[in-house]
Amino acid sequence: MENQSNSVTPLAMNYGLYMGLALILNTVVFYVMGSPFSHATAYIVYGIIIGGIIWGMKSFREDHQELGVTYGKALGLGTLQALFASLIYAFFTFVLFTLIDKTLTEKFLSFLEEEFTRSGITESQIDTIMPMYRKFMSPVFYSFAQIFSIVFYGFLFSLVLAIFFRKQSTNPFHGVE
Repeated sequence: MENQSNSVTPLAMNYGLYMGLALILNTVVFYVMGSPFSHATAYIVYGIIIGGIIWGMKSFREDHQELGVTYGKALGLGTLQALFASLIYAFFTFVLFTLIDKTLTEKFLSFLEEEFTRSGITESQIDTIMPMYRKFMSPVFYSFAQIFSIVFYGFLFSLVLAIFFRKQSTNPFHGVE
């Protein structure tokens, strides 16, 4: 019997790389189109995260037919994929905000102000909220926020998806030494 590793880390790194590159491509496309903060990009990001996690879990399950895949392994795989993807994407975001387009922070704050106005928040409330956003909004903060949000959504999506990708071991003696 071949010695198969049941570690999810190498696979999570590979598929996390693919997810991170897809997230970067999505951002580049919307940046070039002139709407880097569009609502559509958020939905596409969710689709990329879900699709990447499904792809990784399916591959892991196929590679470990005999060993099986527990709910915990599938959950860990999806969360780790999201972590690696978020680190790659956060680095790109930092480079985008600091080297490629230094005005992007101001554009983001203007976009937020427009969204607040559109959602019905009064001008005095916006005048109270925006100084806090301006104080904390920096490329570093935005990059860390990307890490947190992608890992958070990756974990949430993995909680559900792991139910569908768990698989019992086909070897009745697996784990018995």
